[in-house]
Parts: sequence; C-alpha cells; structure tokens
Amino acid sequence: MNFLGPFLRVNTLNKNNIRNQFFYLSKESLKDIVFDSKCGIYIPTRDLRSKSFSKIDINTINLNSPLLCVYKKADAKLKMKEGTLNWNESKVKKEITINSNAFMTLSLLELVEYYRSFKKIDDTKYALSSLYLKLCKEQLEFYASYFRNKDGLFVDKKDITDPMQEEFTFEDKNAKFKFSDQAFMMASYYKYYSFDNDEQEYEKFALDILDMFTLYKEEIYNVSFEELNKICLALNIFYKYSGIEKCENLLIDFLDLLIDQYNTKPALIINAKLDYSCMLFINCTLMYNSTYIHKFKATSDDLYEKLTKLYDSEKGLLLKESSEKEVTFTCDEIMLYIYSLMLYSDSNTIDDNSNMLQDIFKHQILDSGIVLSWPDSPSLDDSEHYRNFSLKSEDLIQDDNFRSPEAPTPENNELASIFIKNIVYNRRKENFKQSKSSFDSSKNMFIFFLTIFFHNQ
Repeated sequence: MNFLGPFLRVNTLNKNNIRNQFFYLSKESLKDIVFDSKCGIYIPTRDLRSKSFSKIDINTINLNSPLLCVYKKADAKLKMKEGTLNWNESKVKKEITINSNAFMTLSLLELVEYYRSFKKIDDTKYALSSLYLKLCKEQLEFYASYFRNKDGLFVDKKDITDPMQEEFTFEDKNAKFKFSDQAFMMASYYKYYSFDNDEQEYEKFALDILDMFTLYKEEIYNVSFEELNKICLALNIFYKYSGIEKCENLLIDFLDLLIDQYNTKPALIINAKLDYSCMLFINCTLMYNSTYIHKFKATSDDLYEKLTKLYDSEKGLLLKESSEKEVTFTCDEIMLYIYSLMLYSDSNTIDDNSNMLQDIFKHQILDSGIVLSWPDSPSLDDSEHYRNFSLKSEDLIQDDNFRSPEAPTPENNELASIFIKNIVYNRRKENFKQSKSSFDSSKNMFIFFLTIFFHNQ
C-alpha cells in the first residue's frame, strides 16, 4: 500500500511486531556469530566430517567454522574481504565466560525446537535443527572437558593455547566459581538430553548439579541479591525443561528470600538495580505461572507498578531517578524492562502498556543506536516470510515483523547486528551517546537467549 503515500499511514507497531523483530534479530545474529565470526575456538573445516557433521550439514549453510566456545569480547566493526563482510578475528579478547557460553548453547537448543517446526515444509530449514543439535553436543562436551576446575565446577577461563600446538591450553581466569554459572550449565545439559534421550549421561550430569544446589542450599542463602536472582532465573528455566519437584522446592525457598530482601527497601532496589528488579519480576511471574502461589503474583504486581513509574510519557522514555545530567542504561537492563512489560501484558491479557512499549522500542532501541545494525528481512522466496511457512501470497508477513525500516543493515554501515554494552542519555540535550562498537558476548548471548526462550513459550 505504499502508493497511498503518507495519508492513512498509521503507526501499527505493536507488542507482537516488537517481539518478532527481537526474535529475528537474535536468531540471525546468533547464526552469524556462531557460524561466521570466528570469535572463539571453532571447528576447522578439515575436522567437520570427523565431528559427525554430514555433507548435508556442511552444505546447508556453507558450514566452515562453527564455534565450540565464544570469547568474551570482539570488535563489532566488520571488514570487507573478497566482496563479503567479515568479523575481524584478530581483535578478540581470548577470555571465556561460562555464562555467555551457556546462553549461546541454550539459544541454539531453543532454535532446534523452532527449526523442527519446518518438518515436511522446508527441508533446508528443518536440516538446521539437526545441525544445531550436533553442534550443541560438541559445545557441551568441550565445556565439560576444558572449562572446569579441579573440583569439577565451571569457572571462567583464559585461552593461552600456543598456535603452534594442536592441544588447547586454558588457565583459570578467576579461582572463584559462581553458583549461577553452574545453574545455567545445568539447564543446557538437561535441555540437550530432552532432545536426545539416549544420551543419559547428560541428564545425570545435570541432576548431579541440581543435587549440589540442595547440598549447598545454606551457602546459597548468603550470596548477593544479584547472584541469587540469576540462580532463580536458571532454576526457572530448568524447571520449565524438567518439571522436577526438587527444583521447584529450591525455587520457592530462594525466591522467598529474594522477595524478603526486596521488601526491605523496594524503591532503592528498583532504582539502583533496575536490571535485577526486572529479573525478579520475571522470576516471580514464571514461578506464579507454574505454581499459582499468590505471593509470587503479589510481588510481580508490586514490582510492575513501581517499574512502570520509571516511564516518562512526555519523553517516551524509561528514565531512572537520578540528579545527574547523564543517565547510563545497559543493553540488558533495557531488554529486561521491555520483556517485563511484555510478560505482564501476556500474563494479564492487557494492552494498556502498548504505548510504553512502542516508545521505549523506538527511542531506546532504534533511535539510541544500542543495536548497531539489523539483519535484512528474509527474501520473498523464504518460507519464514509467510504465516505457517506456507509460501502463499495471502500469508505474506509484513516486514515490520522482522525489522524497522529506519534500522541500518550490516551492509549499510559495516557493523555487526549486536547490542553494544550501554548508552548514555543526556537530560539537558535530550540525546543519546553510544559506548564503543564492541561485542560483549555475556550481554548479547543473554539477550539472544531471553528473546528466543520467550518466543518459544
């Protein structure tokens, strides 16, 4: 209907458009990073066949360097090489964080589910489900072999491999381990087992970690508000995958403690720890949806009421209370806030926050430049461009379900489709300033998982 011109053109962006755009961004960016960036340790082309990848797998997406693990940081500026844009693999920080790798594998496993829906519809898309699952198995075996300390716990590592040697060498980046890292890894191994029930050692490995949480429950009571929140999110995800009662009991205990901590100083926590306040909202909502325990609903309602007060309707922005002229927002706190709004709307079947969602998406996602570029929409002969993947013209899905026209593509600005670490809002000038164009794997993999996980619910 472009021929009608601006007359009758209305802003039809809604919650579903926004959710679908984030899903498309996450799915495509993840594919680019995992299969083309070389931003980590990858399987060389010569070894693909010995790693159980078939000729069909290799040809499906021109498979040449799938990641076994992702490094902590990389330059997001792409460089042109032989007519194609490539990541600069020389500008990487060769450190490995456990959380980013757990989220990468969890995201791929969630996409296995998505691509399985193409069975008997699109063979090429369906083949991705098998390819992703095989890669996840390789990743999980790699993590268990190289990223654990002498006690068998996952810890952050530094890659000190000699390029002249074939054997990988890592050193502990930090002697301390995080319970939350173990919990997200537990969810990863269990999710893999749910697709491949023959691999019972993956289930046993995950359940051994769950037993550790029961054994060390008293110690976990003493971790920080932030760490306990992350543990609860991982347990919520694991409970979604497993339905195991022992996990539910742990969740109820830990969430009770979190709620008590929040209730002592709610206003202070929301302003100082916006991201973890949103995470607590998500944890309580997920737990209420699973158990119908009223305490979790009451807390999520209270959090929602306080969180929405941070929205400035005149400016169309989420604004933290601050006397400073500049306010910093990290990409994950903006995304956690957006998904809190969407989750509340879904759970309570309301559309009252649609203007809030549209404004924050427009100003703090698109206008702010926190996403460097957005993948181009799928072509018209791509089944993903149609409802039920039908390829029928009457089922064509509009482009605003994949991207917004004002967002640049990687081809336009030679920047990867990722979230930068943060943006700074200047209250006086009413504009945004971006942090440097670098890829932070912990923040991006967490966001990708969040969007793909909620898309699949």
